[in-house]
Amino acid sequence: MIMLRNFLCLPCLALMFVCCSKTTETTTTPSEIKTISFNIPKFTVVEDVSTKTYIGEDGTSFLWSANDTIGIYPNTGSQVYFAMDGGGAASTVQFDGGGWDLKPSAVYYSYYPFIGNMYLDRTHIPVSYLGQKQTGTTGVDHIGQCDFMFTDPASSSTGNLVFNFHHLSTLLYVNATLPAGTYTKLAITAPSAAFTSKGYYSLVASNPAIVSTENSNQFLLDLEGITLTEQTTFRVYMMIAPVNLNGVEVTVSVLNSEKKEYQCKKTPSRAYEAGKRYGLTCNSFSEVPQSLGLIVGDWGDGGNIGGDAE
Repeated sequence: MIMLRNFLCLPCLALMFVCCSKTTETTTTPSEIKTISFNIPKFTVVEDVSTKTYIGEDGTSFLWSANDTIGIYPNTGSQVYFAMDGGGAASTVQFDGGGWDLKPSAVYYSYYPFIGNMYLDRTHIPVSYLGQKQTGTTGVDHIGQCDFMFTDPASSSTGNLVFNFHHLSTLLYVNATLPAGTYTKLAITAPSAAFTSKGYYSLVASNPAIVSTENSNQFLLDLEGITLTEQTTFRVYMMIAPVNLNGVEVTVSVLNSEKKEYQCKKTPSRAYEAGKRYGLTCNSFSEVPQSLGLIVGDWGDGGNIGGDAE
């Protein structure tokens, strides 16, 4: 679920919230919350100067998917959840709080995606970047599961509760030009363990950020339904934790169904920051034969992906 959303209104059905807009008038009392709204910024597009390519405006905002759920903590007590009501693929949807009473005197913290543990420690919200899979050359549904977000603390004395979301992850894509074939995996490998595999963040920190607990020298993305009948350029999206790759040569490797690996070397010119979108363009891949040390069996468990990639 890539992202398309600038302003999102969530009426809590149990409290008969009214979906907010610039033209909606509501009658409120100091003792109840009438509307809840969530603001989510687009990813800031950053041109990759090392490739000199133009980056368009697509793929920078948030679209909700069916069953998306938001977790909300009061300043005291355990979390509750708001589940999306209805279908997905929309920038504005309804969420149902299940009868939870929001108090204007309290302070609330919100995060996405929700983790189903009512005793979850708000100072240790776990994250994982493992298991991402893109389906098709235009598939983006896999992005949302790793678009970890938090909101500033929110309170209300006017009946309107506003949550401002912030992205904790970095949106990265690769423009890959490859020959005919069916492609099953893509990996980006660095000379050291630069990529965060798992970590956590504190929802109540003054400046929440991903704290890494497991690292790897490679990021691995599964591919499904990507079959090219001729040489074609397609885009692969992935969500990663912020990482400083400024001046670091990385290897972009793609594996096809015949166990042939294609490699492209790139040297990013900046640190990859949270809430921003970056791109790498690989117009020229070289096939890596088995004689150069290709270890195909390790693709599935995070091992070496090429003879000279480490």
